[in-house]
Amino acid sequence: MCAYLGVSASNDDPYVVEVARLAISAPLPPHWVEGEDEDGNPLFTNRQTGQSQPSHPLDAYFLELIKRRKRELAVHSDGVGIRSSLAAKRLYEIGVPGIELPPELKGPQTGKAGGGGAMWEEEVDGEEEDAAAAQNFGPLLTIEEAEDEGRDEDEDHHKTAKQPPPLPQQQQQQQKEAQRQQQHLLLEDFDGFDEEEEEKETPPPPAPPAPAPAVAPAATVQDEKDEDDVDMAEAERRRKAQWELDEWARRQEEEEQQQQQRAAEAERQQQQQQQLQAEREKERMEAMKKEKERAEREEREREEEAARQRQQRLRAAEAEGEKDDADLGVDAEAERRRLKEQEEKEKAAAKKAAERQALLDALREADGDLGADEEEEEEEEEEEEVVLPTLAKGISGVAVLRQAASMDSGISATAQLLPPPPPPPLVEPSAAAAAAEDSGGENDDDSDGDDDVTLAPHPPKLPPTAAVEREERLVLGKEE
Repeated sequence: MCAYLGVSASNDDPYVVEVARLAISAPLPPHWVEGEDEDGNPLFTNRQTGQSQPSHPLDAYFLELIKRRKRELAVHSDGVGIRSSLAAKRLYEIGVPGIELPPELKGPQTGKAGGGGAMWEEEVDGEEEDAAAAQNFGPLLTIEEAEDEGRDEDEDHHKTAKQPPPLPQQQQQQQKEAQRQQQHLLLEDFDGFDEEEEEKETPPPPAPPAPAPAVAPAATVQDEKDEDDVDMAEAERRRKAQWELDEWARRQEEEEQQQQQRAAEAERQQQQQQQLQAEREKERMEAMKKEKERAEREEREREEEAARQRQQRLRAAEAEGEKDDADLGVDAEAERRRLKEQEEKEKAAAKKAAERQALLDALREADGDLGADEEEEEEEEEEEEVVLPTLAKGISGVAVLRQAASMDSGISATAQLLPPPPPPPLVEPSAAAAAAEDSGGENDDDSDGDDDVTLAPHPPKLPPTAAVEREERLVLGKEE
């Protein structure tokens, strides 16, 4: 029944067996359920945390109780008290030969090496410190045990400091019966109490004992008292074990409640955090939306302002272009009229020059005096030699002036330059010569009998400057 806890009902201490019975019949803590795995073995699961294990959740607690009790039994063995056991353990650890310890005091065979080559893990006892080191250990002394050595403190408070005198046998029986009833009442509160003992009826009161000597032997009274003390101590231990179990269950329940409260608080804080984060995200989105709208509004305003400025520039450019076109149109029209007039004047001057040249040729044909003609031709050639270069220079100067005037008015000089007019005739016949030509031979005063033609006197030669001015006037059509 208790094999899985390492307890034997026939060989172990009754307290250990009772703890094992409690472990078997112990209830499950809150949120724990018992089931089976795939192989049919028991499986305990916590529905709240999802933890699963093959052993009972309270087995660790009961195993600790069993281990503690076995250690107490090992320390409190017959003839060896607590102080003697500790001293023997220390002697064994420092390597004193001839010292043997029970297996319960040696501990696991891992750790430092002690006397006799044994290995164990050193256990720390918080109630008593190390007295001395190995190098300071003096000569071995004989250890004498006191009468109360080997007793637990729990057992000492049940005994009085001094043994009372033996009581009569009747009083001893009554006292024993009262102790049994008290023990029975204590066992009724214990969860692991056997059902058969609970259903067992209370035995009838014992019959009055037979008359006995007034004073019983001291050894018998002492033995009975020791048995009663052992029973009371056992009942006290059971009560204490039950109280520890209840206290442990209560602590477990409180811890679970605290965990639930902490979980609820954490969940509430998480919800608040999520809500706060959602609000912050909403505010951030609204701020981004407002910022986007503001940027779009500013962009539209900038585009409208740029369009307005472009319209203003276009209107200003159109106005300026219209003004320039108007000014250019006026100037061009005036220039065209001037050029047309000048062209007409030049044509008229050329026509007059041709007529004059034709008239001059006619006069030369009618004139019979070759010498005079030669002289006139020589004079004309001389005048041409003087007048033509000067006239060319004057015409080129006039062209320069025209070019400067056209540049000032914004018209290209190339378009305004005109080819130079043909040179005018150097000799202009007078009206008298024309009339003589028409009349034929009215003036025949010569004695030779030939028809002589009377010509008008040659006009006087003009200075070069005057000739240039005259030719310029002729070119420009100012002289008729």
